[in-house]
Amino acid sequence: MRDLKQSDQNVLIIKDAIGGSDIELHYRIPLTSERIAYQNKLVTRKGGKIQIHSMEARIEFGLKILTGFRDGDFGFDGKPISADPTSKNYREDWKELIKATAADILNTFAFTIFEGASVNTGFTLENEGEAEDHPLESPSVQS
Repeated sequence: MRDLKQSDQNVLIIKDAIGGSDIELHYRIPLTSERIAYQNKLVTRKGGKIQIHSMEARIEFGLKILTGFRDGDFGFDGKPISADPTSKNYREDWKELIKATAADILNTFAFTIFEGASVNTGFTLENEGEAEDHPLESPSVQS
């Protein structure tokens, strides 16, 4: 069940390819107005050219809804940091640090929250047999 009450107690776990661990991010549900603004920022037109701003949009809007992370999932100079003001490891600049050095995490996070809905079509692909060992060949044409 999807609870429609606005909450900042949501959790998304992302596999960090660089750090090799799971990172637990805490976030609030984006407002509809933020979803619209996000979509509007992704692609713009300037003159006759279309410009893609996906990374910029994901960083900007990911930071807007990010409310924290599990203590110790990020570190600085070999020491764990926290987004929780009551923690001894709290860093007031935690969002700036994430923006500066973990844009990959923000990109995945925002993509998942703002664009990650999927549709269950009931259609399943099944792979029967093994793949052949040779590259695809062009079909021969006979005249």
